[in-house]
Amino acid sequence: WVSRQGMIKGLTVVDFNFPEHISEATDLGEVKAWLDKAGLRAGAVCLRYPKSMIRGAFTHPDPAIRAEAVRLTKKACEAAKALGCDEVVVWSAYCGYDYSFAADYKVLFERVAEAFREVCDAHPDVKVSLEYKPTDENTRFFAVPSTGAAVLLAERVDRENFGLTLDFGHCIMAGENPAQSAAMAGDKLFGVQLNDGYSRLAAEDGMQFGSVHPVQALEFLYWLRRGGYKGHFYFDTFPHNEDPVAEAEANIETVKRMWEMCGQMEEEGIEHVMKSMDAMKAIAAVNKVLFQRG
Repeated sequence: WVSRQGMIKGLTVVDFNFPEHISEATDLGEVKAWLDKAGLRAGAVCLRYPKSMIRGAFTHPDPAIRAEAVRLTKKACEAAKALGCDEVVVWSAYCGYDYSFAADYKVLFERVAEAFREVCDAHPDVKVSLEYKPTDENTRFFAVPSTGAAVLLAERVDRENFGLTLDFGHCIMAGENPAQSAAMAGDKLFGVQLNDGYSRLAAEDGMQFGSVHPVQALEFLYWLRRGGYKGHFYFDTFPHNEDPVAEAEANIETVKRMWEMCGQMEEEGIEHVMKSMDAMKAIAAVNKVLFQRG
């Protein structure tokens, strides 16, 4: 699997799901050796809690289950350090609720905050981030369902090594403008996951970045540049009917080209256009770089 990742032109970093791609039983020294052989490095370890936590990981009503979720997250931090990276991304498929009156929202939110404080305090040398998601088939409403709620959570957790990972498609699903979400996250934006989708309620299409929302994709990258984003780009796409190597290479090329376009827009004064709030000038600036018009 790692060897095939090494075939992707332009790829430098690989993220691992825990305990899915790797687990407590995995020989991480061997994984590190395969990464070195493929000319890659680990970028982050991403949590995937087991089905036994279907009623919640950090939010489960049983304190013993919550404690096990925290333990697994700490183990993911240890795995990250063993692989030579310092990032752990938490997405829980189960921390939320399905029905009205089925949960105390304040209790859920505080349980999430408490869990992150414990993990962050145990591993202050690891950047721990929440990847929020508004809804999916496992949980109709997540305990932290939006960028605004995630920013509030970061304030509540109040740890320097706690932040956010923004998934472009999740922002679209939530009815957000991903660029505005990135701007709101500010220096708490630790990671990004790039993809695209058709904006249908609760639908996560996992399509190639910029294939459906090219203008919003361009502006998202602009705000990453403007905010001095230093993290890596993870492509959370689902190439079910495409060659995954070719699809990954296309994603990489798209980001590189759009990153250059953002630089061109900066040089040509897009910030002044934004300050004037002149929509027609903004559209003309976009058309110039995307369609070579104007």
